[in-house]
Amino acid sequence: MLNFSFRSHRGCKREKNEDRFFVPPENGPSLFAVADGMGGHTAGEVASSISITTVQEKFANSFQNMTQFETPLITELLEKTVLQANENIIMAQERDSLLQGMGTTLTVLFLLERELLVAHVGDSQAHIFSQNSHIQVTEDHSLAMELLRNGQISPEELHKHPQRNYLTRALGTTSELSVDTFSVVLQDGDYILLCTDGLTSMLRPSAIQQIINRSISLEEISDELIQTANSVGGDDNITFILIKYTGNSDS
Repeated sequence: MLNFSFRSHRGCKREKNEDRFFVPPENGPSLFAVADGMGGHTAGEVASSISITTVQEKFANSFQNMTQFETPLITELLEKTVLQANENIIMAQERDSLLQGMGTTLTVLFLLERELLVAHVGDSQAHIFSQNSHIQVTEDHSLAMELLRNGQISPEELHKHPQRNYLTRALGTTSELSVDTFSVVLQDGDYILLCTDGLTSMLRPSAIQQIINRSISLEEISDELIQTANSVGGDDNITFILIKYTGNSDS
């Protein structure tokens, strides 16, 4: 069984919300996505909208029968969806010079019974929270993350590094895009958090876990996440989908 809640908020400091997201219609396959239009770039909201529209179109054309597919084929479909979104954004820039320079993150996930499948580009994130543990499924494609991998900064410095929002990989920036894919086996009671960095730049995973552990419902958790992220600064747009996994999904 699968229950989910979602929120998207402008935050406290941005004039508009460039985030976009996708959740499945009632009785639809368990396909979710978030996209964060690149702040400071031209038409970031256009890029994020194109990416989510691509997910919707792929959903209509390919994903309705996904529960009949094996894991490798679903993973391939997720990856192709991200690549198609990238191609659509590049073509939009070629048609309209005013859109040149736009880009977006895109993280797409699908739940197949107990398995979480993810395709990812950028610094939006997918996390899994249980009562006593936390896993970050995705890895940010940022300059700060490159510095961490190379041992040039510490994990403690990562969250406050001035180049943490400088993306090394994003949709709309190159036709030769590499997409990360992940597969994780879920446990009953796991919470899956799919979010843009407007949430995780304000709240560390430990703070998010505390909110999850003390709240009663998904809606209460979602309200508190938004309120808390904005109360400590709300520096960016905040978008997230929170999913609670309780046994095999009916999708």
